[in-house]
Amino acid sequence: MEFGMRKAVSYLRVSSKEQQDSGFSIPSQKRLLKKYAKENNLEIVREFSEAETAKQAGRAEFDRMVNFLKKKSSPTVLLVEKTDRLYRNVKDWVTVDDLDLEVHLVKENVVLSEESRSSEKFMHGIKVLMAKNFIDNLSEESSKGMKEKARQGFYPSNAPLGYLNNRETKRIYPDPQRAPEVRRLFEHYAAKHPSYNQMCQFAEAIGLRSKKGFRVSIELIRKLLRNPIYVGDVRWDGEIYPGKHEPLVSRDLFLEVQSKIGGIHRPRQNKHHFAFRGLLNCGNCGCLATPERKKGKYVYYHCTHNVGSCKEGSIREEALADALGDHLKHLEITPERAEWIRQALQESHQDQKRYQKEEAAKVRQELEQIEHKQGLLYEDKLAGVIPPDFWQKKFREYEDLKIKLAADIERLSSATNEYYSDGVKLLELAQRAQSLYFKSTLDEKRQILDFLYQNCTLQGGQVKVEFRKPFDLFVDAAVEEKKMAKENQPFAAGHPVWYPRRDSNPWPPD
Repeated sequence: MEFGMRKAVSYLRVSSKEQQDSGFSIPSQKRLLKKYAKENNLEIVREFSEAETAKQAGRAEFDRMVNFLKKKSSPTVLLVEKTDRLYRNVKDWVTVDDLDLEVHLVKENVVLSEESRSSEKFMHGIKVLMAKNFIDNLSEESSKGMKEKARQGFYPSNAPLGYLNNRETKRIYPDPQRAPEVRRLFEHYAAKHPSYNQMCQFAEAIGLRSKKGFRVSIELIRKLLRNPIYVGDVRWDGEIYPGKHEPLVSRDLFLEVQSKIGGIHRPRQNKHHFAFRGLLNCGNCGCLATPERKKGKYVYYHCTHNVGSCKEGSIREEALADALGDHLKHLEITPERAEWIRQALQESHQDQKRYQKEEAAKVRQELEQIEHKQGLLYEDKLAGVIPPDFWQKKFREYEDLKIKLAADIERLSSATNEYYSDGVKLLELAQRAQSLYFKSTLDEKRQILDFLYQNCTLQGGQVKVEFRKPFDLFVDAAVEEKKMAKENQPFAAGHPVWYPRRDSNPWPPD
């Protein structure tokens, strides 16, 4: 290692296994980060690379990287291509932020550290939220497609017990082995009305097992007997549609089973509705603050253990609502800062659109490769190089992959449409949060607080709050701006917070 070089780790991620197999993203990220490290006197001592969707929980390499960086002797510099390669949900952001690292977002030309200005940190937070919004949009687009499939009468997921998926027709059909056994479950329940535990024993006796070969559980029996799929309907996203698959039981038998189940498990309903239940903790012992109705109309919140060792007092719901809303005044933003954020969002939106365009082009390239392989496969079939059954199998695999890639292109093209407008909505929410809050009903107040607050505590009769990211940066900046304005201090280069003067350009200095 050259004298003066700092050690760093790099994190590489692609959004799907298919991209990794095609060799698109990982090699290009690696070349980019190695070149950047060389130009900035950094030595990459450890590389973490994975191909998993950001929405999946438990990314193995990300977790290994976090554990590695927690060691005392580990590097304090992290290199990554861009924001949504590193984390695309707020939990990951908080995890990395707690590591006290110097994070280099190479393509965005951003270096984040403890010394970064609040404006930089805030825009970074906006990008994290926008990346999460992009995942949600992808998921929403996928959900729309599945719901449309359900509307057409096709089951849009893995077939339930008693059915199998037909990859060619995209429909489900009765499992020759398990369908008769599932039918016997319905008949047995209608005739005997046994307990769910007894139903599990009956399933074991007739040889019914799960698709993975395990014993049938009580939960599986409970769901199975309630599922309208077995009578020919498709239930999806809370709606029921007429299905195009073969039913396993008659409608009369299914309704008879439902009538007997109905008398066993009725959902419990809360006697009272409390808007702030589960929101507030006791600042002394950490327990939840419990709501309690007194004299039939007054609601008070107090520590769960206030009758024991904890002597924290109680607070009336109306006073609690006012105290929680009072903290929203700290989200105030100067007009100059608001305009700067809007312009920065617009620039970030253009970056995101360029990125999505690049990703869509890569997927199109993969689609062209699949079509080329199909052509070669067909030529091999005509030449007699491969048998017909092998050709049919591979052809179906390529067709399935083409359908998936075409859907990916469509989602990549449509998922960023709301990027900028959603960012502006976040900004407007911060600016108008307090006025919106005090005009809202209690339930609407709770929704606003869940979005803005991370922790709320009751201590010494006072309500204290912690803001979620990136709104905590709003608060820090607002406090610092007021302090500097009071002291009549203009913005100084290197100061951690940008304070725009009235006579200055709304953009922070380079």
